[in-house]
Amino acid sequence: MFLLDTSVLSHAHYSRQHPAVGEWLDGQRHLAIPFPVILEVYIGIYEAQKNKPLLADEILSWLDDVLSADFFYPDINREVSRILATLYCHNELRHLWYRDPENARKRKPGQDLFIAAISIAHDIPIASLDAKDFALINRHVDLPGVYNPAFSSWVVPKRHTSPMEVTDDMEVA
Repeated sequence: MFLLDTSVLSHAHYSRQHPAVGEWLDGQRHLAIPFPVILEVYIGIYEAQKNKPLLADEILSWLDDVLSADFFYPDINREVSRILATLYCHNELRHLWYRDPENARKRKPGQDLFIAAISIAHDIPIASLDAKDFALINRHVDLPGVYNPAFSSWVVPKRHTSPMEVTDDMEVA
């Protein structure tokens, strides 16, 4: 099972998909979609409604179809909250709180820390086309793996042991 990052889920909607990603998605039997990915897509839809209402309607219809399919939706529970709080308190990860933090017009909440927390809590590797932030997160807290389906490669090797315990005494801000 893989936890889909927004980059992979959104790629499924593109008319011109990267062939390897489309094949990889078609070959997966068990995929998980985390809450923050759904949130990011909805944010994109509502932003598109301002200037591209037809595109926004098309994406909303597509998302409704996706969400009615048989995916696993990992719970947002106490463990996810605890891990997410720990990740938020790492000085080296603070820039991930927002996308484009220096640009007030484009600044939006970042979701990579939230996705990572779900991945760790549920011990599910992440599938992402933009894995650099997850590789950075992995330097501070072990992720269960990060896979890039466009290149058929593990950016963070898949963990074959039990998950690392995320403790409150980890180095924080």
